[in-house]
Amino acid sequence: MDRFWRIAAVVSVVVALAINVYVAWGSNLSFMYDEIGTVIHGRTVLGLDAPQLNTPGYYPGWGVLLAPLWLVTSNVFVFYQLAIVVGLVISMLTIWPLARVAVRLSGVTPAQGVVAGAVVMALPPRAIQADYILSERLITLLVVVATLVAFRLWEKPSYRGVLLLSLVTGLALFSHARMQVFVAAVALWLICLLVHGLLVRKRQVALIALVGLVTTGVLAVIANKAALWFHAQLVPWKFIQAQGFFEKVVHANPRFWVDTFAGEAWTQMIGSFGVVVVGLVVVTAAFWKELRERQVGPAGFVLIAAGSMYVLSCLNWGNEYSLFTMEWRRFDYWIYGRYIDPVFAVLVLAGVCAAIQAVRSRAVLVWTWVIVAGVSLVTILVVAPDAPTWAYTTPAHIPGAIPWWWALPDGQFPQPGPIPSFTNDNRFWLIATLCSLIPLAIWTILAALSRVSPRLSDRVRSVVVTALVLVVGTAGSAVADVASNEFHDHFNRDTPVVGELRSILAEHPEAVVAYDNNCPRRRSSMNSERNWLMWWMLPTIVKRQWEWGDDIVFSCPNGEPSFVTGAVMLRERPFPLATVWILPGDLLDSLRESGELPEVARTVK
Repeated sequence: MDRFWRIAAVVSVVVALAINVYVAWGSNLSFMYDEIGTVIHGRTVLGLDAPQLNTPGYYPGWGVLLAPLWLVTSNVFVFYQLAIVVGLVISMLTIWPLARVAVRLSGVTPAQGVVAGAVVMALPPRAIQADYILSERLITLLVVVATLVAFRLWEKPSYRGVLLLSLVTGLALFSHARMQVFVAAVALWLICLLVHGLLVRKRQVALIALVGLVTTGVLAVIANKAALWFHAQLVPWKFIQAQGFFEKVVHANPRFWVDTFAGEAWTQMIGSFGVVVVGLVVVTAAFWKELRERQVGPAGFVLIAAGSMYVLSCLNWGNEYSLFTMEWRRFDYWIYGRYIDPVFAVLVLAGVCAAIQAVRSRAVLVWTWVIVAGVSLVTILVVAPDAPTWAYTTPAHIPGAIPWWWALPDGQFPQPGPIPSFTNDNRFWLIATLCSLIPLAIWTILAALSRVSPRLSDRVRSVVVTALVLVVGTAGSAVADVASNEFHDHFNRDTPVVGELRSILAEHPEAVVAYDNNCPRRRSSMNSERNWLMWWMLPTIVKRQWEWGDDIVFSCPNGEPSFVTGAVMLRERPFPLATVWILPGDLLDSLRESGELPEVARTVK
């Protein structure tokens, strides 16, 4: 049996690697805020020139990790592909701490833990992130490592262990602002450890927990201040990513929280094909046992971390503006998964371990189906009619739900919409729910049959259910990649003029490039245009505002450069409202003499 699981471990890791590579293949940068705003921090840490961006602010951990790539290449397109590879490596590395957590949390063998970890990384919520250079994969690794360190600390309290937990937690915060909630969760767990140590009169344990609290707080402050310093180097205004959160919560109608709490739970359920619910039940049972023993141990750590991030995400999006009155209607805000996917990975892991162990407990399965029924009914009957299922969505924000993109409506329909059926415009909700629960249904049927048929051994049920989750999860990631590729194609603004300008700047590195802020554009359009152009032109730094004497200006057809005698406007343009002007001077003369001047739309007389 041991040999079987060792072979299964190798196969599952290969499958996880294969689907992650498949998803990442042919990727290109699509987020002019999240991706550019994060990875550009790597240039700052190396002391390289970096452009000022228009973003709400992003913490720099992922960008700092990728910093060495800027020493390898200054070509942003090559950089992106190298960053994708680094992300793949991190995804595969995450399997190891997941496996170690599985052994401690569920009691599986090391080989079975590897299988469970690989399954988690093959499911859509993790695999689809391989298509982007977002910080989620690093955050997932840090959260899982922090969980492993916490488990070891619980088993054998030590100053080295608690300092390591504080360090990993600080690094998680340095990688994303929302991880402040994770810091709070770790601090709460350490408080529980401190109280337990005092109650059972283990002063050494209490002192270790106290040291952990202090170092966690200190490192969190340092991480936060360092991140804000990085932000100030790139963005000319204060960090506004989480601005107004408490005001939104205070003034929100609790009715909106029903939508987000149900919607986000539903996304986790279908994205894990029901496995996360089993994991939740199993971990909650373990936590209840801990509480009866007057302690908060490993299960408590998992639930506190996952629960705190879940509440944060649901409260963040559960307001009238995000759900109803936003001019640019968004569907993904209703079922947002990106914030909580990293911390819910451990709950999914617990569910996969339960499948490997062929759990057939009536209590576990009954409670699982009660939760599944509750989440499904509230989502289908309450959330689905209110949600703009037809509205804009981003695959990276709802990777767990995006495998069912093909069931989304083709066009807008009046709100509130119909209760989902197989034939109406809201069919997405019903189809995704029923399809995702097939593995859980088969698991339940096999568990019931095993009670009346001795031939149906635990090993058979274990292999069938685990293999089924891996197969459907991998297939779901492959189907989701279609929607992710379409998203990339839609936002691929790399028009021919970009390559022409990069070639010109390679031959004329002394050229001065600037952006015209005075064109009549919507602010959102101006921000996205500016960020794209700042990125594409690297290592040349595009000035935030043009002035006389600049060589190339990104403006508009009737912008100020259109009144400069002798200025030429290129025929191609990177955006519908952004034109490229080459102003009179040495660069324009040189391009004309060498025949390198791209095709010109008009020249100012």
